[in-house]
Amino acid sequence: MESRANHHGNIATQPMLTEPASQVITGVFKDRWRTLMSVDDVIASVIGAVEELGLADSTYFFYSSDHGFQLGEFNIPMDKRHVYEWDTKIHLLARGPGIKAGMVWDEPATQVDMAATWLGLAGLEQPATFDGKSLVPLLVSGEDETVSVPTLKHLKQLGDVAKYKDGWRDAVFIEYYYNADNDKCMETCNETSIAENSYPRVDSNCVDLTSQPNKECWGGTYCTTNCYPTESLANNFIGLRSMAGSKFGNTLYSEFMTGNQGPEDINFAKPDFHEYYELDHDPWEMDNKYGKTNTDAMHNELHKWFNCAGASCP
Repeated sequence: MESRANHHGNIATQPMLTEPASQVITGVFKDRWRTLMSVDDVIASVIGAVEELGLADSTYFFYSSDHGFQLGEFNIPMDKRHVYEWDTKIHLLARGPGIKAGMVWDEPATQVDMAATWLGLAGLEQPATFDGKSLVPLLVSGEDETVSVPTLKHLKQLGDVAKYKDGWRDAVFIEYYYNADNDKCMETCNETSIAENSYPRVDSNCVDLTSQPNKECWGGTYCTTNCYPTESLANNFIGLRSMAGSKFGNTLYSEFMTGNQGPEDINFAKPDFHEYYELDHDPWEMDNKYGKTNTDAMHNELHKWFNCAGASCP
């Protein structure tokens, strides 16, 4: 717990993981990988259907997710509500005309860029009220003759591609507000309740789905002791995740304000906690250097992001 002392909210006070908790975490990890087998099936079916229609060479496929996921980091057994790298970093895989096989890029992007990207591929103008920027110049080679006329029109409208890439953001903005208490309890589980809510009849908060009733379960519904809170009222935050090579380097700076956005305004005018991590040396975000480093410029930059909208955002 000493290593987590200078972190916000329940992160600093989270109890140590017990053996039953570690077994659940390991089981959830395995079950999530098993679930991806069905995701593979869906992707294969969609691509197969498009190929049967003869449209594969004129279709763009995008594969991503809405958040990362933590399994044991900072002693939270599972969930995805925090500012840290494992909750916020996600993948993007894309395929389509003009996208070279195996290509990657370093510029940071988020899901907010997807709408602008899809409009651009279709040759449609992005409304000024939209957040996000088109990823098309980062993805598509305009020299590829398979690229459609609407997409080429979009690239031309954006102007010099090299200049567009050079002007790309070097940081991303992260924002989250407390959702609800959600304790993950691992022991003193109600066997009757588990039996009534076992897989495959309903979704089950259990790891072992082969036994009846299911076993190695968690949550406030089934179990009541050995509990780990997922978040608290302290978990309202805005953050600036700056990338390697940016003016702030490979860092995460965030501000927290305790409260509940529903009945009150969480506006971060008076943050009650700060965190700052230098990820080159501290990839697990253990050493909060706020107060040891001047973060005034990061604060100003963060609030520019917080107050921007539409085309005014980087």
